[in-house]
Amino acid sequence: MLTRFSLLIVALLALGFFFSLPRAMADELPKDTNKIVSLTPEQAGKLARKPGKVLFLNGLTTLDADTAKALLEFKGSRLWLGGLTTLDVATAKALSEFKGIGLHLNGLTTLDAKAAKTLAGNKAYQLFLNGLTTLDAATAKEHAGFKGAVLELNGLTTLDADTAKAIGEFTGQFLSLDRLTTLDADIAKALAEFQCKHLSLRGLTTLDADTAKAILGFKGNLTLNGLTTPDTETAKALAKSKAWDGRLPNLTTLDADTAKALSESKAWDGDLSAVTTFDSPDSVEIAKALATCGPLPSFCTSAHERVGEQSAWCVGGRGVAPTGDVRWAWMNDRR
Repeated sequence: MLTRFSLLIVALLALGFFFSLPRAMADELPKDTNKIVSLTPEQAGKLARKPGKVLFLNGLTTLDADTAKALLEFKGSRLWLGGLTTLDVATAKALSEFKGIGLHLNGLTTLDAKAAKTLAGNKAYQLFLNGLTTLDAATAKEHAGFKGAVLELNGLTTLDADTAKAIGEFTGQFLSLDRLTTLDADIAKALAEFQCKHLSLRGLTTLDADTAKAILGFKGNLTLNGLTTPDTETAKALAKSKAWDGRLPNLTTLDADTAKALSESKAWDGDLSAVTTFDSPDSVEIAKALATCGPLPSFCTSAHERVGEQSAWCVGGRGVAPTGDVRWAWMNDRR
């Protein structure tokens, strides 16, 4: 009798284990958290309580408010939710309580004004919304209400005047609009009125003189790293500006007048790392103009000896071979 009873107990235990196995396996989450495609509030809480500085959940495509609240137990610095393409108000409200350094929501492609207003109340230091490709004035105004230091909207490729004025009310430290590829004078005037401390426009590759003068009226610090071939008048505007941060790392060509204009800037760092040659009719004049702008901050000038008619010239770590006359004009004027 005892033996039969024992066998029955063993059978029941085995059966219970068999049926609980799938649940146990389902509760196990991938070690690579970016592979997690769905979360219950319980799973989210368990995951959030694990120690770590960054929590990557870029595989999640949906997130409800209760699960978002559970994720707030995460005490690290950055929360990545790049797989979310939409966000309702309730979930936005829950995420707004995240107190880390950065909230990364670069997958969002649309966000209405109400959700934007709710999200703008978040307590993170940095807010990344680089998936938004369009923005109307009403929604831009809500984004501008973000009280953190850094706001990135690098998905925007165009901006109208009303939207520019609205987003310009952002009063944080840094606003990035690095995907804007074109800018007219009217939009530039609106951008010049921005309230933030630093405005980044790295996506601009060209800038005419009138637009340059307008945007350079900005009262903060301005990054224009994408410019490749500024003309002389634009270079003059840059040289006179107190806003420009002095960097043109993508400058590819340079004529004598533009070189002279840039050399008069106290801000320009002299970086010519993207320029591959000065072999042009006015190369000597370019070298003479550049020689007036002080010591070379990023140029390798260790090869002083002349090699035939071509001098070895290392600019920003890249080999450049201008004519020998250009080399000697540069070095002699700097001695």
